[in-house]
Amino acid sequence: MAESTLSLSFEDLRDAVYEYLYGGDGDHSGESDANRKALVDRVVYSGLRQFYKPPPVGQKVHDWSFLMPVTTLSINAPYTTGTIAATNGVVTLSAGTWPTWAASGMIEISGTDYSVATRTSDSQLVLDDTSSASDVDASTSYDLHQDDYDLDDDFGRILGPFTFAQADNAWYTCQVVGEARIRELRQRGRSGSGDPQFAAIRPKAFTASTGTRQEVLFWPQITSSATVTYKYRVRPNKPSLSNDYLYGGSDHSETILYSCLSEAERRLDDERGPMFARFQEALVSSIMFDSKDNTAEHLGYNGDDSDGIPVFNRNRQFLYSGQVTYKNE
Repeated sequence: MAESTLSLSFEDLRDAVYEYLYGGDGDHSGESDANRKALVDRVVYSGLRQFYKPPPVGQKVHDWSFLMPVTTLSINAPYTTGTIAATNGVVTLSAGTWPTWAASGMIEISGTDYSVATRTSDSQLVLDDTSSASDVDASTSYDLHQDDYDLDDDFGRILGPFTFAQADNAWYTCQVVGEARIRELRQRGRSGSGDPQFAAIRPKAFTASTGTRQEVLFWPQITSSATVTYKYRVRPNKPSLSNDYLYGGSDHSETILYSCLSEAERRLDDERGPMFARFQEALVSSIMFDSKDNTAEHLGYNGDDSDGIPVFNRNRQFLYSGQVTYKNE
């Protein structure tokens, strides 16, 4: 599907900001001064951040519907092929091949779970625990399982539960709970079976090279491969010329434009002025239109059965959908 031809591109924003700051024909790409080009880019990035997380309007903060995509995650069945021997945290597999996800998993040896540090080859793993506690003789059975999964790099926060693909034959959703709840359940052992019933989101340890990333933890232990679907709030990346389109499309291009120009105005004049006022006007309009996008036309059947309508009457067609809440009740 092609993007609307009325949508502004990243280069369009650069040209508009360049023209506002330096005049001329607004040809950012033709500018020879690297410092000017870098300043224009910084202004555009600031303007985009301001639009993606806009200032409150009427004392309310708005979340854009186009920053809430639905995506899928494949979860892996445990791997138990062959037998192992382990010495000083090095686990050697016989009659099998460690799966590619092994370094993200846990391996159960003699009833105890050990976290895997690295997968060094098709037949060897190195555990985080290199003490003799994990040493076992040859021909020992094991259970390699992955219950924690990295989420997308642009993952901001979860929106609602995880659901399963129809082929997975799960009759319930996987509810999102607090991270401490998952740890509490896990400390009791790996009780439970079947598809995960609970999930929690938590940030991973920060590193300068990867920044802030998050992962999902499932309980009980995953026992079969499945595909889960979830909705999340995006943390947008910087646009680039190789990825020129912007979140919001043509519906919000004017708001994006004036968000960038208002940032140029602030840096040029050191105060807010007409460009910021125009951004505020466009923002109100964008929020009004976005609030109507992707909203439900029917919230479900509201009744107490006192009318005696048969279960399969067409007027009851929404009865067995998801729970309906109003003002958190």
